[in-house]
Amino acid sequence: MLKASEAKLILSAADPKQFPETTQPEFLMVGKSNVGKSSLINAITNRKRLAYVGQRPGKTRLINFFHINDDLLLVDVPGYGYANRSHQEQLDYATLMDAYFELRHPRAMLLVIDIRRGMGEDDWMMLDFAQAKNIEAAIVLSKADKLSRNKMMSMKMKTERDTGLEVFLFSTLNAHHTPEIQKFILRSMD
Repeated sequence: MLKASEAKLILSAADPKQFPETTQPEFLMVGKSNVGKSSLINAITNRKRLAYVGQRPGKTRLINFFHINDDLLLVDVPGYGYANRSHQEQLDYATLMDAYFELRHPRAMLLVIDIRRGMGEDDWMMLDFAQAKNIEAAIVLSKADKLSRNKMMSMKMKTERDTGLEVFLFSTLNAHHTPEIQKFILRSMD
């Protein structure tokens, strides 16, 4: 299990020139706005407020680099698909993400999806992008507590079948799924 004895935000980058010079492996957290990426980072690191959990979608507008021990970086990027962003903000987001993938080499990607919504077009595009860039990917179905156990397991199996990827369940109300996600991160470091 990942023991985050030290976990801190080292940088929030609005521009590629601000990306930190690091040597640790990076694990990218991606997904639509308001799917629970920040909550997942807090659970993985066993912290309550490492990553800011906003009440409104679209709160994360920068690429946030979280230093975990001396072992790795968790990278939280702005959520995509948020309709209230201006056209200019959407262009800025695309430019920032293009630069991230051009300049950084994440070891793995955790695609976070609201279990009630399932895979959307943007999620499939992100998986295609990860495959084209040779980035290992797994899926985290967040807000698992919002469905009955039968529906939750059915959605997990459907997502595994549709994507061929490892799929994890996650809920902020129940931490027993978190160790499996931590194990995936540790396996990806080898």
